[in-house]
Amino acid sequence: MNRLAELFYEIGEPYAAGLFEEPERSIFYRHTVAHARYLAAMKPCAWEEGELLYPCGTKYFDTGCAVKPQFALTYQIDWDALRRKSEEGARAMEGFWEISHNPGGWTHAAPNYRRILREGLDSYRARLEAKEPGDFRDSLLILLDAMKDWCVRSAAHLRETGAPGRLADAVERVPFRPAENAYEGLVSWNLIFYFDGADNLGCLDEGMAPYEDGEDYSDLIAQLFYNIDAVGTWSCTIGPDYNSFTEQALRAIRGRRRPMLELRVVPGMPEKLWRLSLENIGAGGTNPSFYNDRAIRDMLKDRFSHIPDGELKLFCGCGCTETNLEGLTRAGGTDDNIPLALIFEEYLHAHLTECSTFEEFFEGLCRETEARIEAQLDAIAERYLYMSEHLPNPMRTLFMDDCIDKGLDFNAGGARYTWTQSSDSGLVNVIDSLAAVRELVYEKKLYEPADFLRKLTEEDPALYALLRTCPCFGTDDDRADLLGRDYASRVYAVYRNKKPKYFIDAFILTEHQFLRYEGEGRRVGATPDGRHKGDPTCDSIAALRGKASEGPTAMLKSAAKLPQNQADGISVLNLTVQKSFSDESLRALVEGYFAMGGIQVQVTCTSEEELKDAMEHPDLHRDMIVRVGGYSEYWGNLTPALRKAVFERDVHRAGE
Repeated sequence: MNRLAELFYEIGEPYAAGLFEEPERSIFYRHTVAHARYLAAMKPCAWEEGELLYPCGTKYFDTGCAVKPQFALTYQIDWDALRRKSEEGARAMEGFWEISHNPGGWTHAAPNYRRILREGLDSYRARLEAKEPGDFRDSLLILLDAMKDWCVRSAAHLRETGAPGRLADAVERVPFRPAENAYEGLVSWNLIFYFDGADNLGCLDEGMAPYEDGEDYSDLIAQLFYNIDAVGTWSCTIGPDYNSFTEQALRAIRGRRRPMLELRVVPGMPEKLWRLSLENIGAGGTNPSFYNDRAIRDMLKDRFSHIPDGELKLFCGCGCTETNLEGLTRAGGTDDNIPLALIFEEYLHAHLTECSTFEEFFEGLCRETEARIEAQLDAIAERYLYMSEHLPNPMRTLFMDDCIDKGLDFNAGGARYTWTQSSDSGLVNVIDSLAAVRELVYEKKLYEPADFLRKLTEEDPALYALLRTCPCFGTDDDRADLLGRDYASRVYAVYRNKKPKYFIDAFILTEHQFLRYEGEGRRVGATPDGRHKGDPTCDSIAALRGKASEGPTAMLKSAAKLPQNQADGISVLNLTVQKSFSDESLRALVEGYFAMGGIQVQVTCTSEEELKDAMEHPDLHRDMIVRVGGYSEYWGNLTPALRKAVFERDVHRAGE
């Protein structure tokens, strides 16, 4: 055996050892074998009384290894921990890292859960064995062997530690053999989620539909959701073909921050589902978020007319909410962030004094923005090419159609569809800033351009008072809203018109800000929307914090004027309402927004008093759940700046 491989085995680093067992083999083979060696070295997790699924919580990932597989980045390294174990090993990994490291960006995906439940991974083995011998086939068979061995060892350990025999039997059977009932289906779903690296649950209720038997599995689903919440990962989609598992998922999510449960809403959705959803939100949770199924499918059909309707129906918002088709897509998980507010600020200071009309200023800004986006998309394409050559993803190559059939890695065009996916930061800041510049500099001529820029940089109180009187997005004011529509149309068109490159099928924009709006804000000086230097940018396509003065209906009407059907990712809208807000009023807002073409609404139900107390005594509200910028989080996990941003949002009252 290679000396470095021996060293890594000696210090308890099986993934690193696998990388160096056969250094002459392909990078795909080396990472796949490394993953297999990592699984082979994993000890079964201890079962604890009351656990309904296995493994549970973070125990599956508690291996003590410094080098580990990672669902989006291929692998990750705790350099300090590795150096403590071996300086020689750290130097060897540094050399490997130089030629094979993640260049940035993220990936989210949902395995083809329903196919694995239906066929079992033994059928995947048969498909691989039918292929010609080689690094691709041989290494994936080694990985399948390691996965099956782990299941057998774990089932034996369950029996030894007194776990229910039913659970041990299921872990021994699935996911390698087809699930025979709902219980095995949920055990299998849980195992696939962990093998994949704990990312997204895909379309749970529809995938489980063939196993409906009249029993209530809410407790099992709650355990599955606990596992996701414990490791801090992402989302799960339910609907629109509602069944008993839809209802059970809504019960199971009560009081939990994750997964972000995405409810696809269609006209005529059962009253019971509305009631459960609104009760959850009213109880202080943030789940589910509401998705306009008809608008999403129309949007995707317009963009991807070649994709069959049956595949578009597999939509799920992975990660925070990036557009995926379960089991079919390699879609970026915010590959990059387009800093619209920063681009605006730089253009404003460089060109405002040169532009004699607002139309000239607006056109110049749009062209500069388009050029900057084009350049970033080209950089993303090069990053995808690099990952295809240096960073394979073995587990997703197994789990995602059509990688095995093509004989291609998930990161190298193996999936049926490959989409890059970027988000922007500052769209609404730019809209309000444009409206203010037009009014104060060009229409009312209250400031000469140079004087305006100077006073803006100084954050002059008199100027800021005037900025707050300008037309703004989120109040159903066409002076701002139609300007926003025109600007957003130019931004969105870049993605739709961008020619695919390499094995990339499409470039997609998602309008969600995650938690980037804090960091992006630190890069941006004072802007004419009334924002101060360094403050966070907008957190969604809702009105800027403190500006929704005309109430929630007006805000939603403004958002609906944006060409959301041209942004093929999801346009996230944060809505915060008082706990006194009635279920009927909230439902009417959601349905009215969707009737106008809105794509998504996510709701935080709280009160100004509760938020104020949470700001003053954060330790007393650590478990309070709020929507941030496309995802849910516990108050105690937010930075002070993000808490302040959530606190400053408009909290809408009933009757506004």
